[in-house]
Amino acid sequence: MNCEKYPPSLLYLMMTLGPGLLLLAAFETARGPLAHWFVLLGRVPLFYYVAHIFLIHTLAVAFALATSGDASWLVGGPPTEKPAGYGLGLPGVYGATLVVVIALHPLCRWFAALKQKRPEWWWSYL
Repeated sequence: MNCEKYPPSLLYLMMTLGPGLLLLAAFETARGPLAHWFVLLGRVPLFYYVAHIFLIHTLAVAFALATSGDASWLVGGPPTEKPAGYGLGLPGVYGATLVVVIALHPLCRWFAALKQKRPEWWWSYL
């Protein structure tokens, strides 16, 4: 396969968007607690996006301090070279993703309730 991400080739788009659209069609009528959990995240997408960036950066700084004792390369100024051996394997990345999603869920629930209470039109963009 010869697929290019930049600029996106037709094969790349078919490999990424195709399964996503199939999953969307499969889960469109999903019911239950897990479906409601994901619907809540879909009600506050911009809020979740901004909050997850701050949370992931905070976790990265804490991880750098715990593993190497120095996180100066993560804060301030332009990014520099990361220390050798810094990072997580694939299971660690999946675990961190799960931690971030679970940690942000109560905050997203609070913000979704706030959006419902507020009648101003601009809340729909947040």
